[in-house]
Amino acid sequence: MRRPTLALLYMAIFVGEAMWFSIAPLVPAFSHRFHLSKLDGGLLLASASVTILAVSIPAGMLGDRIGARRVTLAAVALMAVSDVGQGFASSFPLLIASRMLFGVAFGAVWTTGVAWLSDAAREHGQRALSLTVTVAGLGGVVGPGFAGVLVQRFGLAVPFVVAGAATGLVALALAVAAEGPGHVVTQPPGLRTMLRAAGAQKQVTASLVLMTLGGMVTGVVNLLVPLGLHANGVHTATIGLAFSASAGVFIVASALVARRAERVTVRAAAMTAVLMSLALVMTVVSTSTPWLVGFLLVRAPVAGALFAITFPLGMLGARAANLSVGAVAALLNVVWAAAALIGPVAAGALAQATGDRTTYAVLLVSSLAAAAWMLANAPRGIADRVPQAERDAAAGGA
Repeated sequence: MRRPTLALLYMAIFVGEAMWFSIAPLVPAFSHRFHLSKLDGGLLLASASVTILAVSIPAGMLGDRIGARRVTLAAVALMAVSDVGQGFASSFPLLIASRMLFGVAFGAVWTTGVAWLSDAAREHGQRALSLTVTVAGLGGVVGPGFAGVLVQRFGLAVPFVVAGAATGLVALALAVAAEGPGHVVTQPPGLRTMLRAAGAQKQVTASLVLMTLGGMVTGVVNLLVPLGLHANGVHTATIGLAFSASAGVFIVASALVARRAERVTVRAAAMTAVLMSLALVMTVVSTSTPWLVGFLLVRAPVAGALFAITFPLGMLGARAANLSVGAVAALLNVVWAAAALIGPVAAGALAQATGDRTTYAVLLVSSLAAAAWMLANAPRGIADRVPQAERDAAAGGA
């Protein structure tokens, strides 16, 4: 295990996630500055998801061809540039463009950066991948509160400039780090072959379904909860601190799940979807401030477990389907980005037409449907944990 490389890669994920999460409490401030509607706010939240969706598979394939290290270094540097661009955007189109550039970089980090991380962790790959969710949670703690407080005191540009400088330092540190893992070059399978292999493996498909649900819930919550709290008279800094508090709970839950990453199952994934639907009941009952803040805190440990399961479950399936970690990470990024793209835009339109509580009810039903699908397609017994290739090898040895 190469600890310095792991630490720097976790830092790259952290700074990216901090700025990903920081946009949620800033939606009201940007809405005021650029006179945005709820639908416009949804477009702002979804804009980075468009480019994450577009870049993930090409980035994964490029990482297989030229090495994950090279692609990741370029992505982290680009992330720093996009942070500064968001801070100095003078119009809504420029803000959207900078946010989309951030999505290009962020999507590549979560594809080739994850592959490099798994390579650096060696035999501890599943646990290292699961811990990326804990690191992302730390970004969720720091990002909203950091951005909300700095914006209220110094203006909209300051948190983005600070984040750009920090990200640039991480890129420089990764560039001068000693060479090692991340340089592995392989011949990636064609897109059709990769999709066919992933679709035939139940652990991969379950991880994709779970990631889709997580992306949808995150997109809807990041749009409607801040706007709902703001409409209730809650200040931007307080909204940011509420999200930071929920992220703290998220971290603890994801870290606990990461300790048992080698034992993840499709059934466990289905149970997180059931628990998510139960948490969403709170938002269907009421959208008052106590209920929305309570929902953030109740949802947090469920979301922590949900996301902590996706990568190790996908890695198990990748081994069975003879796919690289980068390939499965790319697929997970694609479905997450698609969900995060559709979620806020659809939620903004639906909430504008029917109200927030109806939108939350639709999300609740979607969570139950995802749980039902995973339970219906869960492998039986030991097959839920051990890849097919290992079972075949064991059978051959017998």
